[in-house]
This record gives sequence, C-alpha cells and structure tokens, in this order.
Amino acid sequence: MRYLYIILVVIFYLSSSAQEQNQLPKKQQKWDTTYYSKYKDRFIISLFQSYRNYGIDISQKLLSDSLGQSKIEYLAEANLVSGIEISYDKINFSVAYKSVPPANKEQKGDTKYKNFALNIGGGKWTLENSYRTYTGFYNKNTVRYDTTFKTTGIYTQATNLSSESYKTKFLYYTNSNKFACKSGYSCTQRQLKSAFSFVLTANIYYNRINSDSSFIPFQVRKYYDHYQSIKGLNVFAFSVYGGGSVNIVLWKALFLNLTLLIGPEEQWRTYHYAEPAMSKTLFYTSYSGDFRAAFGLNFKRFFVIVSSSTDFSLYNSNAVDYTAKYIAGNFSLGYRFKVKPPKFYRKFKESKWYRKM
Repeated sequence: MRYLYIILVVIFYLSSSAQEQNQLPKKQQKWDTTYYSKYKDRFIISLFQSYRNYGIDISQKLLSDSLGQSKIEYLAEANLVSGIEISYDKINFSVAYKSVPPANKEQKGDTKYKNFALNIGGGKWTLENSYRTYTGFYNKNTVRYDTTFKTTGIYTQATNLSSESYKTKFLYYTNSNKFACKSGYSCTQRQLKSAFSFVLTANIYYNRINSDSSFIPFQVRKYYDHYQSIKGLNVFAFSVYGGGSVNIVLWKALFLNLTLLIGPEEQWRTYHYAEPAMSKTLFYTSYSGDFRAAFGLNFKRFFVIVSSSTDFSLYNSNAVDYTAKYIAGNFSLGYRFKVKPPKFYRKFKESKWYRKM
C-alpha cells in the first residue's frame, strides 16, 4: 500500500507543477522525425495485467535416468499479476504485485512475489534496473517419481525455497536516429516508419537461490550423490554481448517489435551445502539471453500493447545443471497526459547527462 501512496504523490506533484512551469524552448531535433516521435512533455500512465512464469530447472549427469525421474522443474505459482507503470520523458517506473490467489493452492502451494523496475535513458541507450523475488515453488516433474500423484494430484512443494534477483542491463542502439527503442514498451516514443537497429548490451546481476534445507526432493536424491544436500546457489554474473531489434509499422499506429540478445556470461557461483555444512565458490563461463516481442496500436495519446519478454541464465557444470528462466506476457492500456516539466526536472534536462541519453 505504501508504494501506491508514493505513486499518487508523484502524480499529484507532476500535475500541479504542470500548472506553474513554462515549457522549455524547443531545440533542434537530433533524430529523424519522419521515423519516430518523442513525447518529452507527456506524463504516461498505463495499467497492466500480466502472466508471469519463473522456473528453476535442475538436472544431473551422474547416473543414467531413462525415465526422467531425476529432473527437477521448479515453478513459482505466481502467474496472474496486476501492476501500474509510470513514464515521463526518459524515466520509467513499474511495480507489480500478485493479484489473483491460485485456485489450486493445495496441489501447487502458494508463492510470495514482488517485482519492481526502474529504467532510465532515451533513444541512444537505456539503463534497466529490476528486482524480483519469489518464495515458494512446486516441482512440475513430480508425476515421474511419485506414484501417489495420480490419486492425490499434489506436487512436491518447496515452500521455503526462494529466488531473489537484482539486475542491471545497459542497452545501446546503433540506429537511434531512426529506431525508437521505447515505441513498443514504455511508449515515450512512437515509431512511424519501420526500422531496424543493432543492439549492444552489458549486464550485471546477482541471483540468490536459497532454502533452509536441501532443495533436491527426497525421492530423487539418490541420483545426485554428494550434491544432494545443496541448499543454496548464489550467482554474481557479468556479460557483454549483442543482437538486434526491429520495429515493423503499418499506418503509423499498428506495430510489431522483435528483439533478440544472446551471448557469453562470466559467472562467480557460490554453492552452499547442508551436510556437511560447507560452501565453495567457483568461476564459470556460460550463456544468457533476452528475447522480447510487442504487438499493438500506438496512437498519439492512447496505446494498447500485448508484449512478452523472456530471459534465461544457464548454470552448467560437469555434474549438475541449473537453468533460471523468466517469461512474462503483458497486456497494457496507457494514455499520455500533456504536462509541462516541473522545476527540478528542467534542471535535469539542462545537464550533460541528459543530453547524452
């Protein structure tokens, strides 16, 4: 509830400031205005419903398992969420919360969930910052090893298993003169003609998977040898790679965006074990990736968007592989309110950092 108060205060402040401040003089445009429009003086509010899927897959390479019993597919039962997104010029903030209790709580358990995002940047580059936390998972692969599942329908549940992630992603667009990176997402820009851009990205994140005891289900621990007592995996990772993004536009309103980024990732992993109580830190080179898609109508003031984003990280080794994957599908309705920049924001717009965005 306190986050709602903050949002309301921000809305009130920007709205009241719009009555008092004069608009900044227009400067020479630094992008091709026939390809896209920017909305620097629009306060944008959108409400969204989202289906989110976060999973942790674990598989072992120690023993032959033709039936697939040893594979673990942990899923967080926090699928349908609601949220609000606020954008103004080069700043974007969103908060999501779980809105619909699961109907099958007894079978799959319940998940506590939080998600915050703060993005800063303009047409040349964007700095995306996010925080996600999940507590409470169920094993989708229960049916392969639990003979009682067909009668009870109850999955193996890891109620104390939690995943917490802090992530910063820097995105640089090589064709910022014609390509509007925010056209299909925060909508502070509007693509008018189709365009493509190569994308360079740098990522840094910390992901903590933790439980009060081993998170390998008791029924399959025999497959994992001395790795069966693992209760925590902390990963600090850094990566630099690239990809591309395309905006396809019809009639200056109907658009489709596709973005694909993939490349190598440097990881420092710390494994924690319950028996014997010990920890070890190892360095690995692995892969991670990011795929995004958006489709909708983007008019001058109003927009409606269906979007999807997927990111994954692989934590592979000679004995046990871990994969953390996040998939989100959003339906958003938004409107751009015309306002004049408040005094504190006018000072920011005069800074050298603003001009470099």
